[in-house]
Amino acid sequence: MPRYSGFFRINLGRLFLAAPFFLFLLVFWATPLGEGLLLSLESDTLWGEPSFVGFKHYKELLQDSRYWHSVANTSVFALCTITFSIGLALLFAHGIRLSLKGLQGPLAFALVVPGLCPPTVLALLFLLVFHGKEGLLNRWLIEPLGFGTVNWLSDPNFIMPAIVIQAVWRWTGFMTFFLLCALNARPRDVLDAAAIDGVNIWQRFYKITLPLISPTITFCLIYLLVDCFAQFAGSYVLFGGSGGANDSGLLLVTYAYQKAFVGGGFGSGAAVSLSILPWLAGMLILVTLVPRYLWKGARM
Repeated sequence: MPRYSGFFRINLGRLFLAAPFFLFLLVFWATPLGEGLLLSLESDTLWGEPSFVGFKHYKELLQDSRYWHSVANTSVFALCTITFSIGLALLFAHGIRLSLKGLQGPLAFALVVPGLCPPTVLALLFLLVFHGKEGLLNRWLIEPLGFGTVNWLSDPNFIMPAIVIQAVWRWTGFMTFFLLCALNARPRDVLDAAAIDGVNIWQRFYKITLPLISPTITFCLIYLLVDCFAQFAGSYVLFGGSGGANDSGLLLVTYAYQKAFVGGGFGSGAAVSLSILPWLAGMLILVTLVPRYLWKGARM
């Protein structure tokens, strides 16, 4: 196929093949985003024509304590979920690699199953796990260990851990699958040479393994971060869209839902939703750069 000359060289055949993707991106992402931006600049009018208010809703968010509380909650939720999910995934991936070859496939599949479960169904299952004294977590783990009953869904001190447990249980298996693939793709000769040179296990893991699988870790970080900021179904089913006692489980998406569909302020709700973008973009940049500089010396 002919190409245009100049700084940008375009292959028309490739452009034709990519056109459906960009069309769907325009229709289902760019268009709603633009409509949401326009909605955030209009008044919270349920009936009649809304009026243009500019950046009024965004200015109100700066003075809204509940908004900043939801930002803090979402940040803590993302940090805890990512830390535990990636840490456990690395542990499980190494455990599967060390297991019998005949068990590796079934073990990996068993860990992936929770991630295949729809979030609403998963949240309903976790209602049985967290449901007061009769909840499975209390009856099977907390009380047998000699501790008192934990009110996971009503005690402000345990609401956030409950949401984190649900997210970690859902995504750890998926992350294990990705990291297991990365571990199996490592060049064996490099690891064998390091072992012959007397490099201990910890140094091989930190100086060789982590740099080699850092692109996969970065992918897992981005995947989990986006999911944490988009978390809604799980917390909605557990707390009915209320955010729990003292707003201990109030996340950004939940607060946008409350503003738009509970309070009737669709302009304010759109402003909360769009305010997620800079927070998410900043954290995505952070998680993309950290692995690169963390193991920069090990790659040299």
